[in-house]
Amino acid sequence: MALFLAIFLLLLGNSLLSTLLILRGIAEGFSGKFLGVLTSVYFLGAFIATLMASKMIKRMGHIRCFTFCTALLGCCTLAYALVVSPYAWLIIRFATGFGVFAMYTVVESWLNGQTQDDYRSRVFSIYTLINLLAVAASQQLLLIDNATGYTLFIVASLLVTAAIMPISWTRLQQPIVDVDMPSMSIRKVFDAAPVAVTGCLVSGLIMGPFWGLTPLFVSGLGYTENELAAFISLSILGGALLQYPVGRWSDYMDRRRVILFTFILGSLLALAMALSAQFYVVERGLITGLSAIFCGLVLAIYPISVVHLVERINKDHLVAGSSCLLMIYGLGSFVGPTIAGFTLEYMGAGALPTYYLFVLAIFSVVLSIQLLRSRIVEVPEDHESHYVAMVRTSSNVLPMHPESEEVLDPAEEHRSESHEPNRA
Repeated sequence: MALFLAIFLLLLGNSLLSTLLILRGIAEGFSGKFLGVLTSVYFLGAFIATLMASKMIKRMGHIRCFTFCTALLGCCTLAYALVVSPYAWLIIRFATGFGVFAMYTVVESWLNGQTQDDYRSRVFSIYTLINLLAVAASQQLLLIDNATGYTLFIVASLLVTAAIMPISWTRLQQPIVDVDMPSMSIRKVFDAAPVAVTGCLVSGLIMGPFWGLTPLFVSGLGYTENELAAFISLSILGGALLQYPVGRWSDYMDRRRVILFTFILGSLLALAMALSAQFYVVERGLITGLSAIFCGLVLAIYPISVVHLVERINKDHLVAGSSCLLMIYGLGSFVGPTIAGFTLEYMGAGALPTYYLFVLAIFSVVLSIQLLRSRIVEVPEDHESHYVAMVRTSSNVLPMHPESEEVLDPAEEHRSESHEPNRA
């Protein structure tokens, strides 16, 4: 519960901050292309954190590493309001992405150390649910004040700083960190499951701009801050409810064709959103409903891709292969917001769903070619794995995946060693 509470507070504050920055940037007159670059810089910091966090934890320990990153994030959150400058924000945003994903790594590696095989699916499901609920609930905090003041920045800083309290209070044994995890090259992953690589890349290209630029898109349609908060919350909650039926459908069909279906249907929904933004902007319910369905489809692409890869490789390579897919997702999340930000700058509010349409249409063709070239015929009855909704945070969450065969209880091993008699 201490670890779950810490990640909930972290996500509550950080998700509020992500939306708040876009709204404040709009109020300060920052361009759409700059806000897109700002989002990309965040994911660049996140990518660097995934490379360095395990070594930081090994050097500092879980609690001190979490404390360090909490202090960094709390300072960054307040610095945005104190120094309203595009160049300063780029540096601060990079540090924010680094701190957030380092904290993800701390909590997730610690959860791995406490998760036993019998409870793996349960812990994994609760963790995913907490992520989605925190992101959706955070948008309602926008109702406290407007983005031009200091109040919301202080609230976000309070929340992320409060995340350190359950971590510091807990008496849980800190796990041993293994920095020598097996690796798997992108080439091998692509040879094993090219559709999974395509799916994760597209998921990053879509969800990166969705998380970072949706406030800019909605504000361009004339929504108030209250309407914006409702739009994002309903989109995320509706998407969370929808992705499970889509994922379960992939358990009974060729997963590659399900991914292609999500690309095609997502293209049609993006087209409908673009047309609604252009001609039916007053129909708030229509655009929100389309966004919720679209979000549900796109959220399902990444976990379906992971499960598809699991069925193509040995299960003892799940963490290495899935980490590679997470890296590809991160690449898409880094590139996507910059491209989408430029389209928003020059094409107006309807450009974001137009960008979604362009990406999904292009990769629908790519995926169709991959399926035509593939000589492997997948038989649904032979599926050995089942769909599991997943979060895209750090690679340390992957050993909790129900299909993983990693040893998940290094803390228990550490405790048993500590009780052995001194043989010296």
